[in-house]
Amino acid sequence: MTAPVRRDAVDRELSRARSARKMLPWTALTAVGGAAIGLAAGGGARAAGALFALGLAFALFLWTTAVPRCPGCGSRLPAGRARLDSCPSCRARFE
Repeated sequence: MTAPVRRDAVDRELSRARSARKMLPWTALTAVGGAAIGLAAGGGARAAGALFALGLAFALFLWTTAVPRCPGCGSRLPAGRARLDSCPSCRARFE
């Protein structure tokens, strides 16, 4: 059996993942806006594509951080609003 995990660590992890999910639309808009500015500034389609790809790379990074993880074992936690009592994978209690 694994050691219990502090409840505040779990709440902090869920809050961090929720904040990252809230930023996802902003990053997609930034990628499109950067491509539009690159095109309008005279850089052409190549510059617009490069700025769009850079914005999408940041969105991909943010999407990977939007997954809540168990502080004890690192496995994925459900992102729902229900209060978790233990980790589904390692069965560590959240106290």
